[in-house]
Amino acid sequence: MAKHQRGFTLLEVLIALAILASAMTILMGTMANSGQQAAFANDLTVATQLARHQMIEIEYEIMDEGFQNSDQTLSGDFSRDGYPDITWEAEIKVVEIPEAAKEEFLAQINSQLFGNQSEGALQGNAAFSSMLPMLIGQLPEMINNIGEKVRKVTLTVEFPFGDATFPIKVVQYVVDPETNEFNIFNDLPPE
Repeated sequence: MAKHQRGFTLLEVLIALAILASAMTILMGTMANSGQQAAFANDLTVATQLARHQMIEIEYEIMDEGFQNSDQTLSGDFSRDGYPDITWEAEIKVVEIPEAAKEEFLAQINSQLFGNQSEGALQGNAAFSSMLPMLIGQLPEMINNIGEKVRKVTLTVEFPFGDATFPIKVVQYVVDPETNEFNIFNDLPPE
């Protein structure tokens, strides 16, 4: 007796091919998206490294030229590094400490030093307490000296990807290189 062998029908083969085609389409889309994300990550890494390098160059430039008394804007691209499409712009600003912040700082110092009878750190220390008003009077000048010795550098690096441009913003504070130590008392009168 011969065994009856049954094969796949044309309908079963077409359904299997349709399922395979759908799975391959999804897989190809995922692969393309993954490749695009890898390319973006690579461009982002390059732009980040260029931003880091440019920030160091700006810091050295500030040190070489000295602190300016006004805000500055610098810009350029990374053609010398082989990336002419990646651009940068830096804003170097004189740090200004707002009056409200100064007043709040002074109020905190007064509160912590004098406080009420049981809380003030200097209650009962008459020798130091008599000199304290003079020192507190000089605090605003000290705060202004801090502002004069610090510059805020905001660097924005833009890199193209696809049809768009993506920015990276880096902020750094640079202390005046003219002084060997950060002396906030530099303009105060000697006692």
